[in-house]
Amino acid sequence: MKSEMGFAEPRPLLIGLFVAFLLLSATLQAQIVTEDFLRRVMPDATSFGLKSGEPPVYPAYRQSGNAANPELIGYIFETKDFPPPEIGYSGPIEVLVGMNLEGTLTGTEILFYRESYKSIRGDFLNTERFPQQFKDKFIGDGFRVGRDVDGVSRATISSWAAARGVRNSARKVAEVYLDADDGDDQKLIALDYYAQKNWNQLIMEGLVKNWPILMSDGTTLELTLAFLGEEQLGELLVGATDYSRAEREASSRLRGGSLLMVGIDGDSSTPFRQERLALGQAGNIVQVERRRFVYVGSSEEGKSAKQMRFAGAVILPETFDLRQPFTVFYNTDLQVDSISELVQVDYVLPPLVQTIAFGTALPEQFRPDSLRLIAGVDSETWVSILLDSAPWTEIAALVVLLGLVLAAFLTKLSKLRWVALTTTFLYLGFVNGTFLSVSHLTNAMKQGPSLFLNDLPLLIIVIFTLITTFFWGRVFCSSLCPFGALQDFLTAVAPKSWQRALPQLWHDRMIYLKYGVLALLIGSASIFPELTLFHFFEPFGTLFYFSQSFLLWGILLVFLVGAALVPRFYCRYACPLGAALGIGSLISPLRIKRVPQCEVCKVCEQSCPTGAIRVEKIDFKECVRCDICERKLASKAGVCRHEISSVAARHKTWKPIASG
Repeated sequence: MKSEMGFAEPRPLLIGLFVAFLLLSATLQAQIVTEDFLRRVMPDATSFGLKSGEPPVYPAYRQSGNAANPELIGYIFETKDFPPPEIGYSGPIEVLVGMNLEGTLTGTEILFYRESYKSIRGDFLNTERFPQQFKDKFIGDGFRVGRDVDGVSRATISSWAAARGVRNSARKVAEVYLDADDGDDQKLIALDYYAQKNWNQLIMEGLVKNWPILMSDGTTLELTLAFLGEEQLGELLVGATDYSRAEREASSRLRGGSLLMVGIDGDSSTPFRQERLALGQAGNIVQVERRRFVYVGSSEEGKSAKQMRFAGAVILPETFDLRQPFTVFYNTDLQVDSISELVQVDYVLPPLVQTIAFGTALPEQFRPDSLRLIAGVDSETWVSILLDSAPWTEIAALVVLLGLVLAAFLTKLSKLRWVALTTTFLYLGFVNGTFLSVSHLTNAMKQGPSLFLNDLPLLIIVIFTLITTFFWGRVFCSSLCPFGALQDFLTAVAPKSWQRALPQLWHDRMIYLKYGVLALLIGSASIFPELTLFHFFEPFGTLFYFSQSFLLWGILLVFLVGAALVPRFYCRYACPLGAALGIGSLISPLRIKRVPQCEVCKVCEQSCPTGAIRVEKIDFKECVRCDICERKLASKAGVCRHEISSVAARHKTWKPIASG
């Protein structure tokens, strides 16, 4: 830009010089890490190596006696080397951290920060004992300001930024350079287990609990409870930003107490009010007053993303024993002090959560020795572990169901198959929930066979599915999939005038969509193991686990409408598990019988719910073994009721080639 005299406008140049001055000023104010600084954070070291590695560290050594080489005793690192930076009140805070080989901090030193308070109060982060309190702190402990460490008065944001920077960088260094102890291994196993689960699976695991509350006007307040009382678990569920904000606010109100998330959703005409909540355990009832409830966020990050409108958190009383169940109450009456309309739900921390939060022993089925059957655990030990933890009532019900499915398939009795379908739909869909999903396939890729080897009911279903698929094809799809059962019910009750047949060309191309979905899910599990997509393609989880996602309910509605119009619409075109079983069924030896009359008959083709029959030929990977065509053949419902000679006389140019 030029001025009226034709000279360059000086403003951009001045701005550039000012920015350059600020950057230079910041650089000059930042401390250069000297050996003196290194000794301050690692007093026991006698020498230090050059900064190197990824992530970059200064190795610290100690000379022992007359030993030729000094002993490595720890690592020193700068938090600025571990993006993203933790931002204080006015900018990043750079800290030098020392850590020994056991994961215990040996010292911290504030290198640089820019604060408005600094010009008034001096170097307040390096005074008031703040950095000194990190010495001797184990990296697996909590770093919550106001609870686990003391903050600097009136500088909460900067205190949190410094503490989180120290924590995050130390844990990243430990992951690369240190061997975690058994307790830390157990915690990591538990955290990794939950990291692999989606929201619906976390509900099944008991970490998340849905609590629908029917209000007096018929509307529903949907509350969701989840334990947030450990940093890494809290960040996993609600994201690092929302968790940090909630913990920072909680620490400013009460010194102790873990957080319990309360997600809010539903169509209630009466707004959620925190003072209507109360907590109880062993006769001790605590009303949730204002200071005991903090805002978490609008559900944008973490596992809870898009699962609710917004979330708050209750600060649980320190007097509660969180290893035992406790009760959450909500008063639906308009008068807050009334107890006439109290509803309640019990919440208990699952064993894995107790491992994460309290360091209790990892449940037997999750211990590394129990998970590595292929790696050397003897079969006798594994069987003993599996049987000791088996839910025998559930297994007995499952065996009865599998027997019913197999009997219906082998006898080809239509009424018996409908009984099996109804039982599958109700028991596996709503009561038990142990039905197969493509997530079992993708998670097995990530976790190995341990996914099945510590869950006997799931293992039984997997074995049954593999055996029946190998011998007969997709029997699972026919009678053991609750969503397949639902589609058959829709076809049976929907008016025949609704049902449509897609043009053959469309159908022949669209059946390969599900194989594309299968490839997408397997590929994403291989390349991006932390990414979960299958819930967008398997709508039965939305229905049977009562998802709170409007998007997932919309996807479910599309497939249900499709199934009402086109029999087994989802099975035909979208089911990734059906695609996997279809590929497996290509080697099945016991296929459906065909006779010569099939070459001139279309009765079975028109009745096939998946469009797998084309005159006498069956596309076996698309067949779900529903028994319809086999029953028609047995009852001679088509051309097969005529002798071959009679059929040949009517079709003079036809020469039968099909055989049984």
